[in-house]
Amino acid sequence: MNATQLAELARNGSAESTGELVSALTDLFCRAPDDERERVSLVFGDIVLRVLDRLECAARSALSQRIAEDDEAPKDLLKALAADQDLEVAAPVLEQCRGLSDQDFAEVAEEVPASHLLVLSRRKAIKPVLTRVLAQRGEPQVLHALTRNQSAVIGVDSFDLLVARARKDVELQEALSERPDIPESAAERLVPFLSREMAQRIKDLNVNEVLVKAIAERAAREVEIQLREFNGAKSKTEQLIDAAVAGSVPIDTAVGAFADKDRAFELGQLLARTVGWPDNVVVPLVFREDDMPILFLCRLSGVTDAAYMKIVRMRAKRMRLSSTASSEAMRKYAELSEEAARNAFKAMAQKMKLPAKI
Repeated sequence: MNATQLAELARNGSAESTGELVSALTDLFCRAPDDERERVSLVFGDIVLRVLDRLECAARSALSQRIAEDDEAPKDLLKALAADQDLEVAAPVLEQCRGLSDQDFAEVAEEVPASHLLVLSRRKAIKPVLTRVLAQRGEPQVLHALTRNQSAVIGVDSFDLLVARARKDVELQEALSERPDIPESAAERLVPFLSREMAQRIKDLNVNEVLVKAIAERAAREVEIQLREFNGAKSKTEQLIDAAVAGSVPIDTAVGAFADKDRAFELGQLLARTVGWPDNVVVPLVFREDDMPILFLCRLSGVTDAAYMKIVRMRAKRMRLSSTASSEAMRKYAELSEEAARNAFKAMAQKMKLPAKI
């Protein structure tokens, strides 16, 4: 196609003629001699970018497929194709392009739909600058693919993001447990989220030394804490519980003392003694995800809103709850009447065949 024909296509302005123009220019670019490719690339990119929004999806897709793997293709044009809202157009560049850097793809990832992020998460050897954006913006499917992409280089901050988002995502927990490059700090934060079954499976497989070590260290710390509490101020603890139950010490004083020191076991004992239930029933409720039982037990025991705030802080620290979740817990407690708490208590007592004399 000669210059006159190209000019005529440009003047026509229809979608069809624009498509023919871009196809012809792409041919010229792809066939340009090595010593002219840089100059042709600049002209090609400048013209096509001006008419790109006039091209139909099929034409944009064909263009993307033709230049995605060309290292000398215009960078701005490649980025525009990668950011195209239609995945059919963007996919060839997102999957195959070597002419864009991970920084370029990170910029693209800030604005494209989830379907595009999923394609990016599967690229080979992606760098931290891109994995950070994927960890921030990605939906669960993207996070799973990214974490299972063993060639992806994930930075410490991105591991922290992934661990934070894994609290209720078992598949993401499993994917993280398969990463031999998980930092010790991230492994330590991940361990509390793991079920006993998953933790045991990780220990049995023994393929992730960092995570196995974190699991062992957490178990050792818990045993050490239990022994220290048992051998240390046990008598003082019992005295405080007895005094709070008897009413000689305000219940808020005991609740605050235990919550401030992260002594969940003693807090559970106190509440158990107050309502007349066994320790082994109440203690697990302190860190149960469903906080309604601990809410009505505290309300019935006379715990004030201010003291309950200390329990919320203890739960938030141990369970890594968000500030939003903590605020919601306080809202529910403030709205919970003693009558409603009593009714819930009686229903639970009846279901579990426990006394309900309070």
